[in-house]
Amino acid sequence: MGDQINPRCGWECFGDVARHTIQGMERPDSHLGAYKLIERIGAGGMGEVWKAEDTRLGRVVAVKILPQAVASDSEAIARMRREARTAAQLYHANIATIHSFEESDGRIFIVMEYVAGEPLTQLIRRGPLSEADVCRIGRNVADALAEAHEKGIVHRDIKPDNIMVSGARVKVLDFGIAKRVGLETTTPDAPTGIVTQQGMILGTINYMSPEQALGKSVDARTDIFSLGIVLYEAATGRLPFRGETVTETITQIVRDEPPDAIRINAGISPGLNSIINKCLRKNRDDRFASASELAIALDQQLGRATTAPMTDAVTAIRPTVVERPPAVKKHTNPWFWAFAVLLLAVIGGAAFMRRQPKPQPPVTQTVPPPTPTTTPEIVVTTSPAAPPPTETTSSLAPPQRGEGGQRPGEGPSTETPPATPDPFADFTAGLRSLNRHDLGSARDAFTAALRNPEKLDVHDRAIAELGLAIANENHVEAHRLARIIHNRMPDDPVLHEIADRYPSIAVAISRPREPRPLPRRHLFGGRP
Repeated sequence: MGDQINPRCGWECFGDVARHTIQGMERPDSHLGAYKLIERIGAGGMGEVWKAEDTRLGRVVAVKILPQAVASDSEAIARMRREARTAAQLYHANIATIHSFEESDGRIFIVMEYVAGEPLTQLIRRGPLSEADVCRIGRNVADALAEAHEKGIVHRDIKPDNIMVSGARVKVLDFGIAKRVGLETTTPDAPTGIVTQQGMILGTINYMSPEQALGKSVDARTDIFSLGIVLYEAATGRLPFRGETVTETITQIVRDEPPDAIRINAGISPGLNSIINKCLRKNRDDRFASASELAIALDQQLGRATTAPMTDAVTAIRPTVVERPPAVKKHTNPWFWAFAVLLLAVIGGAAFMRRQPKPQPPVTQTVPPPTPTTTPEIVVTTSPAAPPPTETTSSLAPPQRGEGGQRPGEGPSTETPPATPDPFADFTAGLRSLNRHDLGSARDAFTAALRNPEKLDVHDRAIAELGLAIANENHVEAHRLARIIHNRMPDDPVLHEIADRYPSIAVAISRPREPRPLPRRHLFGGRP
């Protein structure tokens, strides 16, 4: 096996065996069991991935067809089947669902949710991304990892190619599939200890943790290291570890500290730089203790992150910190500062007086006799129209914020405008509240999500309406919607997750199919 590698190459790039296994015999419009193949959307050492139609349920799915070399190993297949069964228990908004593990005409394949969008790899190549996008994508991936880790599943192949992005939606692919395929035994002369029976390296070299690259036992924190590499690459456009050979890359991962991301791209904030550095600690005990902890850190950083694209490396490295102090020292003359303070005081006082509410109605201002000294005061008080009701209400309710987000008497607000509504985030929050039986929060979240139903896909819109009916304790409507969803998508893991927590829904979907289809106007976009 040659030692030269492509910097982005994964385990599928090693050896002639891997190159041979990706050459399948499938063609568009051919059938594999009940699935009609539409187009090939990916290929690697683990076989081919096809977009396909499930002819039984009339839905689009992704079918991963395993290579014959793997399919001939009964032990590997048994282990794969167990792992696919475990991964199929995962339901999370950021995880692509596994539907089934099947065999037809001697071909073994895994049927998964088809995820539209583009891999993070393409976004990074187009770059530069904004810090807000990097934090948002990273937080969603960390949320997905937290769900998997809680159920004992370690991904072990987190990389941009396995992260699909479609607008605000982020999905992590291949949970529980690649991580235990083949023999997990070590050999003294293997480049890593994670080698399949056919000699293919399991995982992607450039995104491995030190313990994974050395063939040691791994836990959830190996995914945190890999996600740190993804964040580093998304923020800088470069990989932190990229040797010219496999051995050199592994040596860098195990021994060398990469340059800080902020040194490569000065547009990165110190906060994001610190998060990336903590993910990339060689000692796993020094990393974030869990994916949940990492998700919280990224969420907090997202609240401070800018939405403008981060400056690219060439522009960002040019300015230095030492160039800035002289600009501040130009105005050391005390008269300059005295004038500046006076000017600010005048402007601030004028703004305060303009915003200050009148202490009493204008009529009381006309009580003094109209002498020459009071005439200007009367003109100032009575020349404008009476304050509109909104201003009067605002002045009578100090705890509330008025227009612009400030309290009466304050200057203009410096707060940033509210973020654009994110129906998918509201939908996810609604599911979490529903799982906790927090019906009030679920009602608010699902109501917010359904304000922009066109931004949700058919499935999420249907589940949101069901969740809202449950939250409103409208049992008749909830049972009706649950049966419609069950008739259309009988294996939907979200519906079954809800049924596990709400027994009446479980009873509703156990009834026989309705003799005639019910209206799906709200659930399925108005089309029968």
